[in-house]
Amino acid sequence: MGKGIGFRGREWTLQIVVTLVYALAYCLVRPYSDAHWSLTAGLRLACLLFIPYRFWVALALGEIGPLAYSVFQCVSQYGDVTATIWSIPPIAIAMPVVWFCREHLGLFPAKSVIDVKALLICALATSLVWALVTYLGFITATDPTMHLSPVMLAGTFVGTYVAILTVITWPLFFVVARNGRPLRQMLSDSLSAPLTFVTLVIVVPVLLLIAGLSTRVDTGTGAILQWSLFIPVAWVTLKFGWRGAAATGPLAVVAVCALTQSVPDPVVIQTQAFVAFAVTFLFVMGARIASQLHAQEQERLTVSRAIKVVQQSLHHGDLRLRQTSHALEAVGGNLSITQSRIIQRLQRYLSPDEKVQLAQQTSATQNQIFGLAESLHPVAWRQRGLPAALRESIGRALDECSVAYEFDIQGRGLSQLASTVHQAIYRIACECVSQVCDQLACSHVKLILRGGEIGERRWAVLHVTGISDPAALRQLPPQALPRTNLAAKLGVATSTQPAIEAQAALFDGIVHTKRHEHKVIMSVFLNDAQHLTLGHQSLPPASQLWVR
Repeated sequence: MGKGIGFRGREWTLQIVVTLVYALAYCLVRPYSDAHWSLTAGLRLACLLFIPYRFWVALALGEIGPLAYSVFQCVSQYGDVTATIWSIPPIAIAMPVVWFCREHLGLFPAKSVIDVKALLICALATSLVWALVTYLGFITATDPTMHLSPVMLAGTFVGTYVAILTVITWPLFFVVARNGRPLRQMLSDSLSAPLTFVTLVIVVPVLLLIAGLSTRVDTGTGAILQWSLFIPVAWVTLKFGWRGAAATGPLAVVAVCALTQSVPDPVVIQTQAFVAFAVTFLFVMGARIASQLHAQEQERLTVSRAIKVVQQSLHHGDLRLRQTSHALEAVGGNLSITQSRIIQRLQRYLSPDEKVQLAQQTSATQNQIFGLAESLHPVAWRQRGLPAALRESIGRALDECSVAYEFDIQGRGLSQLASTVHQAIYRIACECVSQVCDQLACSHVKLILRGGEIGERRWAVLHVTGISDPAALRQLPPQALPRTNLAAKLGVATSTQPAIEAQAALFDGIVHTKRHEHKVIMSVFLNDAQHLTLGHQSLPPASQLWVR
């Protein structure tokens, strides 16, 4: 019971604090607000957008006091009906519109994500509602000197909308930039961001320069200079996306509104309308740029995630080949022991020729089993690493095909490459050797493996050179050619150029082949397999303008 009373007490305290703080903010902003730049409208909408629903009643109560004071001073001029209409808190009138936009238009699709299209719809709708209410008060006014015209409605609507765009961008920027981070860290990151430097060092001085020049020229040239205030804002928007528009757009609006006279003049309203259109266009363009960049980043992460999965699948497949090779070696050893025992027991019943024939068959069977195990996963690789496999296993297969072999390893950092890259290097080396020997009757094969590092990323380059020496080939016995069983000895299923390029692409690599009359050179570049920590993020639909 006591805990519930304490909770209700804290809640009432928060309600009172919100009421007083909003009333104080309203009183501070009200002197600088007029019909052509209604900063109070921006304050209202910002509070409705970013303050929870449970404090909305407190916001309405906080506006009643200052509003009643200002309306009371107009009773004698406009009459009781107008005073009654204008005494309704505008923030209460806008609550249904903002609620609909937040709940049904997806104004906040996710935490620290804002739909710019829904935000602009909300700003336009609330501006129109407030302008209609204000104009309704002018219609019912008893002031005989007042001459109603659509210009007054248009001026009120445009001034309210421009003020909303001026005020809500900074709270929007704060909500998105915060993103769950501590306030001190957010401020530190914001001050050190390139956007802050560009805004303070480039944009602000340029805006001040243009605004100062516009006050020293004639009216026509001054209007052109005021319109040119949005050129640096457009440049920053193209450079930084919606954040650039949010950071510099309000500064340009403040400069234009400060230079514009607050009179119901069509020229002034046209200037204000241009300001509203420019800020809206830049904000939408920045949001579209941000959405496209986010979509590209999501696509890149999706591709990287798929490549990572394929790399892991290849790694697990190679581990299974290693286990199978080890099991075949064990089976071959057991078979050798079994056959030796059988021969010992049957040797009294066999003739010398049958003994020799059985021994040859036993040896051939063992060699086939060990050769199959070697093609799946070399023993040298398991025992002494990748260089031994490249030197001994490939060299043995080529030697059995009467091909001279030379291996060299250069550079550094090869031992620090990921195990998946080691597996890819060996498999690609086998495929390149098989491909070179298929394209050319090689008498000599040279393999060079070079490692290196660029920045923090390691790489490896594999050069396979096949040389055909006619004099050396003429000395080989006829059974040495063609070398159709080389691919089987190396454990290569398909040694085609697209297959090699596909494997290299998994490691952001490239394949280059150069052919001469008596020489074929294949070069394969591979990057190290980087550890990817990829989180799942929802991708906005193409029709949405989400900023985050």
